[in-house]
Amino acid sequence: MRGSIVVTIMMVFTLLLGACAAPVTAPAPTPPPAPPAPAAGATTADRPAYTGGPATIRFGWWGNDERAARTQRVIELFQAAYPEIQVMGEPNGGTADHFQIINTQLAANNAPDLIQLGGNWPDYQQYLEPLNGYLGKQLLIDTPERFDQTALIPATRDGSLWCVSLGTNTLILAYNKTMIEAAGMEPPKDLMTWEELLDYGRQLKAKLPPGVYPFVDNSTNTANYLSFFFQQQGTPLWTLDDGGKSYATVESARKWFQMWADMRAEGLIPDADTTATYGETGTDNSALVAGKAAIGLIWSNQLAGYQSAMTDQLGAITLPRGGQNAYAIQMSQCLGINRASLHKEAAALFINFFVSDPEAGAVLGTNRGVPSSPVVRTAIAGQSTEADAAVYRIYNAIANQMVPQGPNLPNDQEFVNELRLLGQSLAYGEVTVDEAAEQLIELIQRLSTK
Repeated sequence: MRGSIVVTIMMVFTLLLGACAAPVTAPAPTPPPAPPAPAAGATTADRPAYTGGPATIRFGWWGNDERAARTQRVIELFQAAYPEIQVMGEPNGGTADHFQIINTQLAANNAPDLIQLGGNWPDYQQYLEPLNGYLGKQLLIDTPERFDQTALIPATRDGSLWCVSLGTNTLILAYNKTMIEAAGMEPPKDLMTWEELLDYGRQLKAKLPPGVYPFVDNSTNTANYLSFFFQQQGTPLWTLDDGGKSYATVESARKWFQMWADMRAEGLIPDADTTATYGETGTDNSALVAGKAAIGLIWSNQLAGYQSAMTDQLGAITLPRGGQNAYAIQMSQCLGINRASLHKEAAALFINFFVSDPEAGAVLGTNRGVPSSPVVRTAIAGQSTEADAAVYRIYNAIANQMVPQGPNLPNDQEFVNELRLLGQSLAYGEVTVDEAAEQLIELIQRLSTK
């Protein structure tokens, strides 16, 4: 039954996507779990042939040790299927590290053949190979039976496909169920309003041990939460209107910063020093995992990894509702081919294997998001975890809150970096809320025209 639920839910959401006590934590990082065995009955009949000679290609991506282990296993499966092609994996740590490395490699004309990107892929369009010529040949993702065609839309521009979706995900609030229940509280619920969530946090604060906070400070460690709020206010950060336009206002920025400043003053989020200790880029620098906070923002495909890093039980709920609809099921990451690659056919075959082969899908699971291939979703349906079930429930809960995935602000990674610095300045009292709001809008305007 669970398998049929997974497939049915994703059929719906790919259509929507195209609509344009002290907590106990793990004492130390544990080795990544062994990847699951390939799905029974996985077929090789639909693997396209390779017509080139011996080739070695490089693949750069970001992610934790578990992702690296799963990715390496898929590389081994691919090399067994295509013996003449060798793949050198280049895991680059967290997202910021990854893009710093990729930028340096591109500048030196030494970037990998295959580059993992996110919603910021347009910042790299000039370096990418258009993929239309590979569709139906090396990339068997041109039919709905093999791949959700709407999943191709976010990575299509100027009539060309520039990278291939590795799955879909969305923002969620993960909560420490063990901690909350030990405090004598019921877990939070889906689709609470912002005020309901804050009231819940106030009640929780009164019952938590000293030094433990209801919420992680997610005010500026990611641009996506900010963007979600601005969308709710009817002032989206960035759109493709008129070739690219921001509707962001100082008033929306002021509301966002004031809300978090008030939360800090009430003790609903950690103080500035504690917040600065945790980068919130993964499980190894997370206040949630460290037991310093009960509720924090993560991506849906990260829930299983966060659970693996903790002995306390995690749950998950939707983001708060309010104002206009703002929830997007989005392309979590995508894989593109370096235009300068000397082995583009081999690279295209690897992408095809990675996103549409049942054996690869059985190993990858939902680590990079819910797969966009119906073939893969069917293959992995039987191995759904509690974390997967929580994510599917959230997908259902937000069905009437959905908007199409919007574009990232140009120079996205620079925006993320500058936003974090601005948030730190506000937390330490170096700027006022009004000054931070003004500076945010100035930053958006500068990066959008850079």
